[in-house]
Amino acid sequence: MNAPATLHAERRGDHVVVALHGELDVFNATDMSRSIEAAVPPDAHGAVLDLTGLDFVDSSAIRKLFGIVARLTERRQRVHVVSPAGSAVLRTLELVEFSRAAPMHDTLDDAIAGLDDRSSN
Repeated sequence: MNAPATLHAERRGDHVVVALHGELDVFNATDMSRSIEAAVPPDAHGAVLDLTGLDFVDSSAIRKLFGIVARLTERRQRVHVVSPAGSAVLRTLELVEFSRAAPMHDTLDDAIAGLDDRSSN
């Protein structure tokens, strides 16, 4: 068993990068969801959910990720997601067509650029 999920948030200009590490599952998904939302202040134009450090997500976590994107979008904040090519987390997110909720990127730089591009999601 790997470590439970941890969160690190960092302001990057008009955006907030929220990086998750460890395992996101039924045991911590609700608390992490609240922490992610709290880490993105109302004045942020957008958020990047950086899932690069996640080793595992279960269905409860995926449901919470969809909810986070929906709530931030309701607040008129754009959300982009980082999950590197070939990762188990990306394969799981592709199965549930997560990219329909938020644009997906291989790198943090690409996600930030996507948020800066006003014509993207």
